[in-house]
Amino acid sequence: MSRYLHECARGKAGGCVKRLVWLLIVVVALIGCQKKHPVRVYVDPAMTPDAVEQVAVFSFTSLIHQADDPDGQAPRMLEEYFMPELDKRNDYKFIAPNSVAYAIQSEDLEERTKKFLNDWPISKQADSELLSKLAQRLNCDAFLIPVVDLWQKDEADYQENTTPATYVGATITIVSADNGTVLFEASDEDYIEGARTETDDRSIVRGGSGRVAADYSAKLYRAPPFDGVVQKVVAALALSLPAR
Repeated sequence: MSRYLHECARGKAGGCVKRLVWLLIVVVALIGCQKKHPVRVYVDPAMTPDAVEQVAVFSFTSLIHQADDPDGQAPRMLEEYFMPELDKRNDYKFIAPNSVAYAIQSEDLEERTKKFLNDWPISKQADSELLSKLAQRLNCDAFLIPVVDLWQKDEADYQENTTPATYVGATITIVSADNGTVLFEASDEDYIEGARTETDDRSIVRGGSGRVAADYSAKLYRAPPFDGVVQKVVAALALSLPAR
């Protein structure tokens, strides 16, 4: 671009202005196409420094079908990595999920809380009475409700020319302890790709019937572990909270 500017200044580049405009359009388009993280953020005007300081964090709930996460790994892993990221924020005081769980048990609110958290990802309806009771016990200004909503591995079959990938997504919502109003919400999803596989690269051994007996290169082309993607997602979500 500097060459075009130099030539324009000397009057030697015909149509240089048009080329410069086109280059600027391309640059802006490329910047605009880059996905931001988190991918979506909502902040209510009521989310002010004076209104929210102490935030009680519920355990992660999940929108993932049991068949895709039979052992419930997704919410456990998200929570494992999310809390250390929250602890890096010195402007808020976070009450950890285990302390919130103890308060729930002490108030004999296990069943009611379970129903509220199970319904939340779809209904987004706060149980104001429940939150009020817990807020009194925990002395908090708001509650953070985290949900894992994407947990997927796209593996590469030996018959494909493709790139395996691992995807993770989550949403965090902060609701007022007074009335359950949504004060803040952020959603993020990210992925990590594995090594691209080509059919010619696979070390396939076939049995006498022609069926595949072994795929010795399968480990090389697996989708990456979930951990790396989880760390990217929770870091983006923790950083998205407005500074106090």
